[in-house]
Amino acid sequence: MNRLYLMRHGHAPSAHEAGVPRDELRPLSARGRADARRSAEEVLRLGGRPALVLHSPLARAVQTAAAVAEVLRPESGVEPFAPLDNTLPPEELLAALEERGAGLAEVLAVGHQPQLGELAALLTRALHDLRPATVLAVELGAAPRLLWSADAAR
Repeated sequence: MNRLYLMRHGHAPSAHEAGVPRDELRPLSARGRADARRSAEEVLRLGGRPALVLHSPLARAVQTAAAVAEVLRPESGVEPFAPLDNTLPPEELLAALEERGAGLAEVLAVGHQPQLGELAALLTRALHDLRPATVLAVELGAAPRLLWSADAAR
């Protein structure tokens, strides 16, 4: 994998506002779906072509990945990826992503804070403000570097 896109799920109401009993069941809002699509359009505009979209098993990430895939149409599809469930430390998440992304040039991972921010900091040696639907493009390799970031919600 040469390029990794890290995307925080789109805006989601609180569990109470959504009327769901647990955080992992929180759905995207209409704004969250629209922002996810705008972020995916920005990925394309900036030359990104992820072959695979991986997502956390939590509802808001599943729905974000579906909205993104409508725009990106990844050739290898969309898959749930348990390591994106916001529990692994960044080093373990990176290893899991590299293993799953082996043989693919570009992968987009949809997940949550603080996990994605910690991974971005590990890779780029900088802190990033990952608001809902923000996407970071990171070139991997011996010295990973941030290529760009896009925040459709701003």
